[in-house]
Amino acid sequence: MLTEVKNNLKIMFLSLKYNLIRVMENRVSFLTSVSMMIFNNASFIIQWLTIFGLVKYIGSYTLNDVMLFWAISSGSYGLTNILFNGANKIPEYIENGKLDAYLVMPKNVLCHVITSSTEPSAWGDLIYGYIALIIFNFSIKNIFLYSLLIIIGALIYASFIIICNSFTFYFIRFSETSEILKDIFINGSLYPDVIFNRAIKIIFFTLIPCALASWIPVHLIIEFNIYHFIILILATIVLIIIAFCLFYRGLKNYTSSNLMEARS
Repeated sequence: MLTEVKNNLKIMFLSLKYNLIRVMENRVSFLTSVSMMIFNNASFIIQWLTIFGLVKYIGSYTLNDVMLFWAISSGSYGLTNILFNGANKIPEYIENGKLDAYLVMPKNVLCHVITSSTEPSAWGDLIYGYIALIIFNFSIKNIFLYSLLIIIGALIYASFIIICNSFTFYFIRFSETSEILKDIFINGSLYPDVIFNRAIKIIFFTLIPCALASWIPVHLIIEFNIYHFIILILATIVLIIIAFCLFYRGLKNYTSSNLMEARS
C-alpha cells in the first residue's frame, strides 16, 4: 500500500517536472503569461482599497482580512492548475476517447490524468497570493500556515473538479455544467462569508465546498483553532476519497474509441 502511494507520488512529481520543462521552452511566453496574471489579479486590490476608503469594515472584516480571501483563493487556484490541470481535461478525454492512452499505463490512471498538463499562467496566481499575503498580512507564521493551507485548498479544489468532471461518464456534455460549478466555486471563495445568506453558506460548505478551501483557511490564519484544522483535514480526505471513487466508478462506463494516440 505504502509502496504504491510512493510510486504514484513519484510519477506525479516526474509529470510536474516534465510539464514545467515543456512550458519553460518558451520563456518569454511563460514569463509574459505569469506577469499578466499577476497584474490582472492586482487590479482587484484597487477595487478593495476604494471600498474600504468608504467603509471601515465589511461585517467584522478589515481590508487585511478581505485580502486574505484573495490570497488564499489565488494561491489554491494557482497551485491546483500547476499541479493538477489535467483534471480540467477529463471531459475532453472522456468525450474524445483520449483516456485510452492512460488506461494502458501501469500506474494509477487518475494520477496520470490529473498531472498530464499544467497551466503556465497559474504561476501568476500562486505568486500573487504570496505577494498579497506579504503586503497585507506578513509574518513568518502566516507564510508557513498559508503555504500549508493552499496545499489543502488545492487538494479540495482538484477533488471538486474531478467530482464534477466525472459526471461526464454518465451525462453527455456535462462539461458545460461542470464549468459553471467551477466558476461558482472560485467566485464563492473570493469573497467574505458575511455577504452570503444562510442557504448559500450551507451550499458552500457541502455541495460546492469553496468554504473549506477559503473561508476556514482564512479564519485559521486570523485565529488558529486546532479543532477546525483537524476538521478541515478530515473533510479534505473525504473529498479526495469521493473524487477517486466517483472517477473509477464512472470509468467502468467508459467506452473506448480505440484511439491509441501517444501523450504529447
